[in-house]
Amino acid sequence: MSDTAPVSVIVPVLNAATCLATALQSVARQCPRPEEILVIDGGSTDGSVAIAASHPGIRVIQQRGRGLAAARNEAVLASRCPLIAFCDADDRWSQDALAVRLHTLEQHPEALGVIGRVVLEALEGTAATAAQRTRLGRPVAGFTPGALLVRREAFELVGAFDEGLVIGADSDWFVRLEQSPHPALPIDTVVLHKGARGNSLSADVAAYRRELLTIARRFIARRKGRRP
Repeated sequence: MSDTAPVSVIVPVLNAATCLATALQSVARQCPRPEEILVIDGGSTDGSVAIAASHPGIRVIQQRGRGLAAARNEAVLASRCPLIAFCDADDRWSQDALAVRLHTLEQHPEALGVIGRVVLEALEGTAATAAQRTRLGRPVAGFTPGALLVRREAFELVGAFDEGLVIGADSDWFVRLEQSPHPALPIDTVVLHKGARGNSLSADVAAYRRELLTIARRFIARRKGRRP
């Protein structure tokens, strides 16, 4: 196996200086190493950009739009490799997370992507919500970008992340991928340790439920052959 893989890893960041280095190290230490690690900064004021720039081989770009969906979309357009992966600044990849997903894609050339499993973990210095604490340490299906390795063509087929959704953009994109002719393959390996933060976007349960209702309506419309 080559020392590098044709993968662009996208790391969105906004004021994550306390955990960004851990996220970047977890990606850079993969074997094979991704050819490109791209940090997209949403306007950090806590030194996150300097931390990213201090890591050799990492490309830092400044986000033009607003929100996490816009950050992911801009970084996908700026990326250069045929395979794309993600790691949020407060998450970290497991050892061999890239290798196991690459192997799966190599064995299944018809698949657009592969999704590993995720373990939620507490972050030092932050407080998890009560709901998050009940899920700590339990491997679950990884329908989150950090667990995904995907071919670039997936974005041509499925489209971009919906920037009109504040919290549910990831869920909306995965639903569209699952409804496509070539859904991602799930694997049982834990590939992502996801940081639990009480102030994260997903912790706003009421807002998330409202957006999930929108996503569900779109899902039904697509099944009935209507334009969502």
